[in-house]
Amino acid sequence: MKNVILIHGYNGIPKIYEWLKNELEKLKYNVILPEFPPREGVIYEEWKKIFDQYRAYIDSDSIIVAHSIGNEFIIKYMNENNLKTELYISLAGFSQYFEWENRKDLNRACKNFLVSKSELENFKAKCNKRYSIYSNNDHLVPFELLEQFPKSMDAIPILIENIGHMGKKSGIEKIPKVMELILKRS
Repeated sequence: MKNVILIHGYNGIPKIYEWLKNELEKLKYNVILPEFPPREGVIYEEWKKIFDQYRAYIDSDSIIVAHSIGNEFIIKYMNENNLKTELYISLAGFSQYFEWENRKDLNRACKNFLVSKSELENFKAKCNKRYSIYSNNDHLVPFELLEQFPKSMDAIPILIENIGHMGKKSGIEKIPKVMELILKRS
């Protein structure tokens, strides 16, 4: 049974993860969906403590899907623990610091999770296949950073129009392309 690890972002578990978990479990995948503290609880050391209990599920045959700042978390974590995986799919991923006006909480989290160029470079060798899905109307991450992210780690970029940041506010409940990528590699 193949492990699929879903890493959420700043605002908690998005609707697409609920759909993805249900669909993958029907196909007999072992789906791991850790619940990290959202918003003010987005602190790398705290998330790391929680994820340590799931560490054994990441191996050279596993699949990781990460959303937003969850991408930075898993990149840092895999580097620190020298973990490898078969397939990595980023949703609304970014790796450069930027600031939101009047959002100290988001700015603090972004600084706390920021990955270095060397972490990104090392991450390339930790995943056999990398994809980065992003949208042209993301309300949180600047488009140029979304476009830059796949380039920073030699991921295959996939632009899907009008799906926003893919979190709760976007109202997106499923992204069939994610299932397609998982099934293609399994």
